[in-house]
Amino acid sequence: MPTSKLTISEWITDDLRTPSVLTIGDMLIESADKWPKKEALVYSFQPEIGDIRMTYKELNDRTSNIAKGFLEAGYTSGDAIAIWGPNHPEWILAEYGLAKAGLKLITLNPLYKKLELEYALNSSQAVAIIHADQIGANIVRPQIEEVKEQVQSLRGIYSFSSGLSEIEESGKKSSLNLPKVSSKDIFMIQYTSGTTGKPKAAQMPHSALVTTAKNSHERWQIGEGHKVCHGFPLFHIGGSACMTLGAAVSGAVSLPLYIFKASATLDIIEKEGCSVFIGVPTMLVAMLEDPSFDNRDFSNFKCIVVGGANPPLELLKKCEKAFGVDMINGYGQTETCGVTATALPSDSPEKKSIAGLPMPGVSVRIVDKEGKTVPNNIAGELLYKGPGLMQGYGNLPDGSSGIDEQGWFATGDLATMDEEGYLNIVGRAKEMIIRGGENLYPIEIENYLLEHPGVLEVAVLGLTDEKYGEEACAVIRRDASKLTNEEELRAWCKDRISRWKIPKYIFFQENFPMTPSGKIQKYKLQEEYSSKLGLEE
Repeated sequence: MPTSKLTISEWITDDLRTPSVLTIGDMLIESADKWPKKEALVYSFQPEIGDIRMTYKELNDRTSNIAKGFLEAGYTSGDAIAIWGPNHPEWILAEYGLAKAGLKLITLNPLYKKLELEYALNSSQAVAIIHADQIGANIVRPQIEEVKEQVQSLRGIYSFSSGLSEIEESGKKSSLNLPKVSSKDIFMIQYTSGTTGKPKAAQMPHSALVTTAKNSHERWQIGEGHKVCHGFPLFHIGGSACMTLGAAVSGAVSLPLYIFKASATLDIIEKEGCSVFIGVPTMLVAMLEDPSFDNRDFSNFKCIVVGGANPPLELLKKCEKAFGVDMINGYGQTETCGVTATALPSDSPEKKSIAGLPMPGVSVRIVDKEGKTVPNNIAGELLYKGPGLMQGYGNLPDGSSGIDEQGWFATGDLATMDEEGYLNIVGRAKEMIIRGGENLYPIEIENYLLEHPGVLEVAVLGLTDEKYGEEACAVIRRDASKLTNEEELRAWCKDRISRWKIPKYIFFQENFPMTPSGKIQKYKLQEEYSSKLGLEE
């Protein structure tokens, strides 16, 4: 906490703690020494997977064998191996095995099509791929075989069902020792969307991943024996890094969701006695709407951590009351290993609905278009510097890293900072709506609209306008018994928000296009409604 009130939007930390010197493999080995008989990884109430329970010792032993198996197969330190599939237990086993072997992990979105798969494998120079047998209705192996000829570096293909088990069996018989791995070595490469027309390859070292996972769980007061159910995809930084590694470094039990289903998630939280759930706002909405919700026993449930999207205050209040738990928001990016800032468990509901305080060791600035730090409570672009920062992008056309000479990373997020240093994300720089010279922030308008009892979910976006440059458009999933039509909502808005913030366009629809991590794909809505209205992009 700051010792004095801030007047400018700059948090330069005096917390000089250094990044962890532990690698991911060493971290798991230490955890297995501390808690050998305690549960580390649990899959339950998910028929697609079955009931799986591993202690820290079992998880450590199996992943050491997988590491040795990959070394026996001829892979050497620094080689890149991709994982492609949903949240199978084998995903996590492979992750730790690759880390212990000194190999790099390339995380692939399960929804990739042929050209996306080919690009990611070539861009990372992947030497092997570990894959699910099936992703949804798609049989995976033929898709890999189809791109194999175009990926010259690829020489190994291993399935979750048989290939990985063969690697593990080979490792059991191996006399090889695990290699020495540096915490500064790049371990994870994840692809993020960018302005270059191609996904950007963010490169995260062991130290940044372990440090951020550890600090986030300490901030959330998650510790030994806590049961943490989490719904982020493992190809996402939240799943494979913050949630998976955070549980291991803190001695908690990790209960991943194979694929999010509201009823199954409620089963896990209730019947496993989970103390924490970590996921995105859309998951919470789905659980609240599940027919079985009112009959659930949440007596062991203590906390929900929301990430992936800025949660509306009204949703947090609703969830806090319905589940009977503390709600905490967390904010971060792939490039910062998942968590840049997060609220404190002791914060007020209003504080918990925003991004929160920067993590230990993290410095942030909010700057205008000229790069000057702005005063408190003025929006600008958020810059990050700290122990969770990636080593840079590995594939930008100009060879740059995406990090400036002073070590600052420009997040592309618009934020404000109050006098106590709390951050509030008001949107993406590209999502800000400029209406006749007036800056409109989608999240602010969304929060207002969600106060209407008939608005269940909303996405506010900008559409081009000949007179004002842009106009706000609200796409809403509603409760028709409480909200009849667009004009009713506009009339409700007139007494509550400034007229220029009332969306010119209001549309109702049953569902939203979503990313695998649970974010609404606003660009798809922009394309759809621009086309319907005959507007130029």
